[in-house]
Amino acid sequence: MAKTIQLRAVEAVIPALLLIAGLLLATRPAHAEAQGPSWSALSAEQQAILAPLQGDWDKLDAEPRQRWISIAKRYPSLPPERQERIQQRMREWVGLTPEQRAHARERYRHLKQLSPEKREELRQLWREYRELPEEQRQKLREERNAEGKPAG
Repeated sequence: MAKTIQLRAVEAVIPALLLIAGLLLATRPAHAEAQGPSWSALSAEQQAILAPLQGDWDKLDAEPRQRWISIAKRYPSLPPERQERIQQRMREWVGLTPEQRAHARERYRHLKQLSPEKREELRQLWREYRELPEEQRQKLREERNAEGKPAG
């Protein structure tokens, strides 16, 4: 029972961490010139890698832009599964509403404040959750939704 409750708690927190890891994108109205390179200043290779972010690029602050440029530099040397995960997370991020992004950022900030031990505990619980059969994960999601808490 306690493990089920822990898994539900992890289900609510860890997806945000996974989504936000590397995606803590602070958006604000465009001041692109003062915020780092514009989209057109990126190389063709960088644009191809970062294509999912094109529509939001001019809203990004300098720090997230630099992080993404750094990721784009390392991207060609990454294993294909890591490349796909990066692409998937960029696509997921741009698909979020502004409210969902704000919520995800808040969860990420909360997780960053946890002790390393607590973060590792959550990672372990998340690994256990992922190993559950899909039917059991679905049941946990339904129970969580029935409790009136937002999923994921």
